[in-house]
Amino acid sequence: MRRKTGLRLLIAVALAALSAARLASAQAPMGAPGGGGMPSMRAISGKPLPDRGMPAGTVTVRVGRKTPANAVANLDVTAIIKNAGGDLRKRTAKTDSSGRAIFEGIAADQQFQAEVIVDGERLQTDAFPMPADGGVRTMLIAGLGPPGADEAADAPPASAGTPGASGEGNFSLGVTSGAAKPDLALPTHTLIIQLSDEDGKPMANRPVVLGGVDQTNQLKIRKATSDATGEAKFTDLPTGQKFGYAAVVEHRGMRLSTEPFVMPDQGGMRATVRALARTSDPAAVTIGQGARVILQMRNDNLQFMEILPLENRSEKLFDPGVGAVEIPLPKGFVGAEVAPSDRKLEIRKDHGIAVYGAITPRQALGQMDAKTAGNEVTLGFVLPYEGDSREFHQPLPNGIGPFTLITEQIEGLTVSGPGLGARESRELGGRKYWVMPAEPIGAGQTLNFTISGLPSTDHTGRAVSGIMALSLIVSAFVFGRRPGNVVKKTVDERQRLTDRREELFTELVTLEQNRRAAGERGGADRHNQLVGKLETIYQDLAALDEQRAL
Repeated sequence: MRRKTGLRLLIAVALAALSAARLASAQAPMGAPGGGGMPSMRAISGKPLPDRGMPAGTVTVRVGRKTPANAVANLDVTAIIKNAGGDLRKRTAKTDSSGRAIFEGIAADQQFQAEVIVDGERLQTDAFPMPADGGVRTMLIAGLGPPGADEAADAPPASAGTPGASGEGNFSLGVTSGAAKPDLALPTHTLIIQLSDEDGKPMANRPVVLGGVDQTNQLKIRKATSDATGEAKFTDLPTGQKFGYAAVVEHRGMRLSTEPFVMPDQGGMRATVRALARTSDPAAVTIGQGARVILQMRNDNLQFMEILPLENRSEKLFDPGVGAVEIPLPKGFVGAEVAPSDRKLEIRKDHGIAVYGAITPRQALGQMDAKTAGNEVTLGFVLPYEGDSREFHQPLPNGIGPFTLITEQIEGLTVSGPGLGARESRELGGRKYWVMPAEPIGAGQTLNFTISGLPSTDHTGRAVSGIMALSLIVSAFVFGRRPGNVVKKTVDERQRLTDRREELFTELVTLEQNRRAAGERGGADRHNQLVGKLETIYQDLAALDEQRAL
C-alpha cells in the first residue's frame, strides 16, 4: 500500500513539475538563458539553499528517489563538519518519514558537507560554509541516472502513433475528483474515462487531456473527446510501473483530475471524473490536525508564529468567491506578518488574517498534506504585555484540530491552560524549547492559555523594542524570497537607512520619556508617525540584507 501511495505521489509531482517547466519555457523570450524552464533535479540535488527563516546553525538534508516527494525514511545521513582550524568532525542523523535529516548547532563559517547511500548509490552535497543568520536546506535525489538523463523531458517525444496522441504540450493537474480502477473486461492498453457533472449527468462532447510520464520523466500528452454518454476512450497506452498517467478535464472554469495511476499488464482501466458541488459556507473549513503555535521572547516582547493547516471537511469544494476565510488574532496584537504563499493572504488591522481562494475537500486530496496542497498558512505577530503575566485569547470561529504549543525555555516562564498536555524538552538551533500537545477546540470557541513568569521591564523600553521586533518578524517570513519590486541598494544606501533609523529611534525615546513625564498626555500623533517610519525603514533594511544573502 505504501509503495502504491508513493508511486501515485511521484507521478503527480512529475506531471506537475514537467508541465510547469514547459509552461515557463514556452513563455520565455527567445534566446533567454536556459530557456526559462525549471532547473532539473540534477541541478538542484546537493546544492545549498540558505533559509533565514530557519533557526541559526541548522541544516536539513532531504533524501528522495527521483523526486523530493518520494522520500527515503530511516536512512543514515553522514555530515562532515570542518572548523576554521581545519579540524574535521563527523556526525550522523537519520531521515524521518518525510526524508529529512536535521543537523543542529553548527557554528557560522564552519564548512558542512553531507553524504548518503541510497540503493547502493552514493550521493553527496556540495561543501558550503554555514551562514551567520538562519540555516540551510539541501536535498539529495537518487536514481537520476547518468548526466543528462533528467533533461530528457525537454527533448521532443517520439510520435505516439495512436488515436488521440498529441505528443508534447502544456499540462497541469487540477482538483482531484476521480479515480481509476483496473477492469479485466476491457482490452489491455485501453482506458475509458466517465465524465459526470455535479448532478451525476454525463458531460458530453468534453475535451479530455491525458498526461503520462515514463521513468526518464518524459512527458507525453494525449487528447480525446467524450461521447454522448460522457465516455472518453484512449487506446494503445503503455502498461506497467514504468509509466504513470493522470487525466484532466475543464468544467465551469476549474480543472478536474483523476488520481495518478498506472496501466495494468492485463486488462484495461476505467476511470471516473465527477464535478464537485460548491459551497461558500465557511463552516466547511477548519484548522486541521498538526497546527503549531510557537512563542519566543525577543526584546522584551512576546513573538508568536502560527503554522495553520486549513482543511475542508465537507464533500463540496469551498469557494468563497470574492470573500475569504478569516483567522482572528488575539486582541492587542501588533506587527502581523504572513509568509509567502500560493494563495492570497491579507492582514486586517485589529482583526487578523484573511485567506482567499478555493479549498479542495480533504477526501479529494488523497495522500497530499495541507502544505503540498497549498492550504497551509504561516503567520506571525507581536503581543505586548504588562506585568509578569499575559492572557492569550484567540477566537477560533472554525475550530482547530489537535495541535502543538511550543515555547522557548526561559527561567521562571510557564504556560498553563485548558487542554494543554505535559511539556517535553526539545533543543533546536542551540535554543531549548518546551513542546506541549494540545487538545482540539471546537468551532466558535477560543484558544486560551496564560503565560506566567514574564520579565517585568520599563514600559518605554518595551514599547520601543516592540518596533524593533518588527524587523525580526519581517526577516523570519522572507524564507529566502527575492523581493519583487525592491530596487537594488548600495552600501551607502544601507548606511543612510541606518543613520535615519537611529535618528528616529532617538526621537521616539525622547518623545516617550516626555509623554511619561506629562502623564502620557499629547504627542500621540507624532508617536504614530515615528512608529510608521521606523516600520518602513526596518522593512527596507530587511529587504536589503535579503538581497545581499541571495
